[in-house]
Amino acid sequence: MSWLEAVPAALVAVVWCVAPGVVWLRVLGWHGIACWGGAPVVSVALVAVTAVVSGRLGVPWGPLPVVAATVLGAVVLFGIRAAMRQRPRSSGGPAAPSRYVAFLRGGSDGPWSRPALLAGLVVTVALGWLTVVLAFGRVDAISPTYDAVHHYSAVAHILTTGDGSSLTLGELTSPGRPTGYPAAWHDLVALVVLTSGAPIPAASNLMAFAAAAVVWPLGCALLTRQVAGPRAGVLLVAPVLATAFTAMPWLVMTWGVLWPNLLGLALVPAALAAVVAFVMPADDSALSRSSALLLGAVAAPGLSLAHPNAVISLLVLGLSPVAVAAIVSAVRAARAGKRLRTVAGPVGAVALAAGVLWLLAWSPFLASVRAFDWPASMGARDAVLGVLWNGTNGRPPLYVVSVLVLVGAVFALRQARTAWLVPAHLTSAFLYVLAIAREGDVVTALTGAWYNDSYRLAAMVPITGVPLAAIGVTGTVSGLVGVWARRASRPSGSPNMVTVTAAAVTLTAAVLVVASDGFRVGVHAFVVAGTYQREATWMLQPGQRDFLEAAGRAVPTGEVVAANPWTGNALVYPLTGRETMFPHMSGNWTPEQKLIQERLRDAAVDPSVCRAVRATDLKYAIDGPVSYWPWDRRSQGFPGLTDLGRAPGFEPVLSGGGSTLYRITACGAGPARSTG
Repeated sequence: MSWLEAVPAALVAVVWCVAPGVVWLRVLGWHGIACWGGAPVVSVALVAVTAVVSGRLGVPWGPLPVVAATVLGAVVLFGIRAAMRQRPRSSGGPAAPSRYVAFLRGGSDGPWSRPALLAGLVVTVALGWLTVVLAFGRVDAISPTYDAVHHYSAVAHILTTGDGSSLTLGELTSPGRPTGYPAAWHDLVALVVLTSGAPIPAASNLMAFAAAAVVWPLGCALLTRQVAGPRAGVLLVAPVLATAFTAMPWLVMTWGVLWPNLLGLALVPAALAAVVAFVMPADDSALSRSSALLLGAVAAPGLSLAHPNAVISLLVLGLSPVAVAAIVSAVRAARAGKRLRTVAGPVGAVALAAGVLWLLAWSPFLASVRAFDWPASMGARDAVLGVLWNGTNGRPPLYVVSVLVLVGAVFALRQARTAWLVPAHLTSAFLYVLAIAREGDVVTALTGAWYNDSYRLAAMVPITGVPLAAIGVTGTVSGLVGVWARRASRPSGSPNMVTVTAAAVTLTAAVLVVASDGFRVGVHAFVVAGTYQREATWMLQPGQRDFLEAAGRAVPTGEVVAANPWTGNALVYPLTGRETMFPHMSGNWTPEQKLIQERLRDAAVDPSVCRAVRATDLKYAIDGPVSYWPWDRRSQGFPGLTDLGRAPGFEPVLSGGGSTLYRITACGAGPARSTG
């Protein structure tokens, strides 16, 4: 599949991320950036919840359940809207309009807003597409990372079983013990595979593009519009600036690989906009308080089923607008002589902060996550400079966008509605510095909810960095235009001056994009490519991918293959659909699996092994050298699947890429199938 041939599949990925939400929100009467910025949150929640319901009902996962849920939900919402819009008069006269408009809309945007948003998105999508083309090399490039094996296998598991429920996906690595695992990412990738026919690796890459270049910029545009007001300039520059940071979305596309985190964090800006609209309402808000409450309610399951880290990030960042709103409310109440209200706001904010702190540091819900411990990898000074210049985790600094953030912070502190961005930004930066430069119980308590992983925390910084940078651009341009207007003795609010300001913002944005090489597209592509272009050395040996695809043709449909996942041969499942007994490097395996893992090669002389083979209906095994993390002791934990060629009872079927597919004959299996 070429990149040109991948365009329809990429559009399919975007449609699944946006279209269901647009349908529901348009039925409710939402429009403009509120609709398009909130749509991905609704879409992801709808897809993930539908997958859970479908799993409970026994309905196979695919496009049909999502389309049905979208249509059914739209009909219900239309009925609710009709009931709320009209209410009968008490006298029995004709129906009168209700106060429904407050539920539907926030402040209106000007005539330039939609063209500005569209232009910004077009530039962003183009830059994002160029980035992934340069980074991945080929559309179906495999991410040779630890977590990628699990994510690929999870999608294959959904396609094989027809069950995309987050309540049962954990069974992939805990057979016979259905456990929860956030499946929104995997559900969406499975939809792309089923709808477009793209293979799992290609569908995963295209979904990553959709999350990075569409979902994330739309959310950032909504958040920026909410805090900065109805200015077309912010809708133009915010989407472009969204892809200008390395830490998010590009670094999480290569580290881990953190695809579910990418999706979850891409939804946080829109959810944060809902928090801001609710606690700091304004006449020109993009969201009314009631619509913000609705979006927030939908965001809860959406973020949770994408990745719980996203919920934690939202809670932590949401403390800042809550605190600022409490302070503003207390000041106003004090001036009005309302003592109870003067105290209530700050007390509530402190209680909320205490609750979030308890969740981070002591909650039993996050105990297993806090057990992860990444050692400090750089000094505090380097960490601070890294986050200041947006070169986190040792990546190249981004001076242009960093200066814009600093300038934006100065402008933001001038107004209460934007001032909260600064402490929120500093909070993310502080947590990142703690995770990468310090160790100890306090660090674990504060950063453990993110696995004490500096990469996950660094990805939070652009959530507030984007609106700050956008405010920096528009604030600077507006200030310069205002100076020029005063010198030219022209009123700043005249139609001509509005046009001049719009043109100046557009020109400035264009100059910034060109002068910064597309906001360092080359750097972002280099960062992502640093992982993807190591497929042949980190995960698969030369020729091994072709071998696995041939093995899939040799193994009959429905048969299971055993292989040491550290050899890269576990990828036979996502590449061919032939289920592997060990779909990831680690898992809570059954006693039969553990016996096969340790002693399969002894099947000809150990009857207990054959009993396990028959119990699992295992007929094939793949043997090959450990290619991923050979220094890790866990990679040597599959002795039963090693040197099968020297053990009796294993008939070779085909070889390639340093690996060999065997048919197990030690337990009475028939002759090997001819591959033609």
